[in-house]
Amino acid sequence: MKLIKIYLRYYPPGIALNYRKRNVEETKMIDLFDLTPSCDLPTLTKKIALTEPLITQEVFPQVTEILEKLQKKLKEPVKTKFYLFKTLQTHILPLTNVAFDKSGKKCITGSYDRTCRIWNVESGDEENVLKGHENVVFSVAYNYPKCDRILTGSFDKTAKIWHPTSGNCLNTLWGHTAEIVAAEFNPNLGEQVVTCSMDKTARVFHAETGQEIQMLGDHKAEVISARFNKDGNLLLTASFDETAIIWDLRMKEHAIVVRAHEAELSNAIWNFQCSLIATSSLDKTAKIWDVRNLESCQAVANHKDEVLDVAFNCTGSRLATGSADCTAKVWDVTGNFELVTIMAGHTDEVSKVAFSPPGGLLLTASADKTARIWNSVTGICTQTLAGHDGEVFSCSFNYCGDAIITASKDNTCKIWR
Repeated sequence: MKLIKIYLRYYPPGIALNYRKRNVEETKMIDLFDLTPSCDLPTLTKKIALTEPLITQEVFPQVTEILEKLQKKLKEPVKTKFYLFKTLQTHILPLTNVAFDKSGKKCITGSYDRTCRIWNVESGDEENVLKGHENVVFSVAYNYPKCDRILTGSFDKTAKIWHPTSGNCLNTLWGHTAEIVAAEFNPNLGEQVVTCSMDKTARVFHAETGQEIQMLGDHKAEVISARFNKDGNLLLTASFDETAIIWDLRMKEHAIVVRAHEAELSNAIWNFQCSLIATSSLDKTAKIWDVRNLESCQAVANHKDEVLDVAFNCTGSRLATGSADCTAKVWDVTGNFELVTIMAGHTDEVSKVAFSPPGGLLLTASADKTARIWNSVTGICTQTLAGHDGEVFSCSFNYCGDAIITASKDNTCKIWR
């Protein structure tokens, strides 16, 4: 084996080794979850080399230099303020969802006005309007990391694949008999997408042909989220029937039903390693599950009211929960599942939580018309993002962590930098 090149992945930190073996190029990914802002880099390099023969003495200096770049990205300037950069407003009805592309230079918005719009984040200009849906565009998504396709899901019971530059609709996905509320691309097999619907099903389609590959119909009530694992062979769905299901798409059947909530689920997500899942529910709890043992949950996060959202940080070591009790909480999931801190300050329900890419900050969206930025360790609110005239229902950082998008029922979204 001969090492050709080393690539970086900032969040979560990792390196990809591109090498040649028997005249065939291959790539091996090494996750660096032990990398911290204060760890000793030469020691970490030696530790990696002990288990990776491609890391020889000759490339030690190069690897240490790469680790230094990754380490700098983790040293988040938590005192940095974000300022309102642009207000994006041409939708004539409230927004439903937003998403950055991988570069952070473009974003997309869905709306009750039946369109998806593509925006240039730098200029604030509207670059394209994706028209064709006959009802609310409720879900919008890019195919990461390429971001050369856009997926929209609508209350008109269809999903559509679009070309972001031309604005052309490349395919319409038919089959659902009620509103589509979420959709995403397969991260490993970009030609696949999943949609989920109020018709109690999730469906997997081939993006290029529009053909339905698989219909997942075991839920007894509306399916409100569907997420592929990073390998793209498992699918996690959450439903109002109080359960989550992990489906093995290779076996054409579900692997296991996760039953432990006493009310409708609001979300279900994987951690980065896909070794854990988190479910949130209107029963005032969020629960952590080990994928290797789903018979009983590993831990329970309690709130005083409905839990509306959950989010892992990039390494999967922390979990954030947002609740109708006006608070967000951060939990350490690496050991005995301890409460790290409580973010109290919003005056209405917290509907969305999102960690910054390095994980030092937590972003929350609230019905009190603001988003807030918190220190995820101390729970101190470092900034309130005010200016919307309606409920802020969605918020997210871009991949680099230097821009934030907030979306509101006041028909606008705002870019903060």
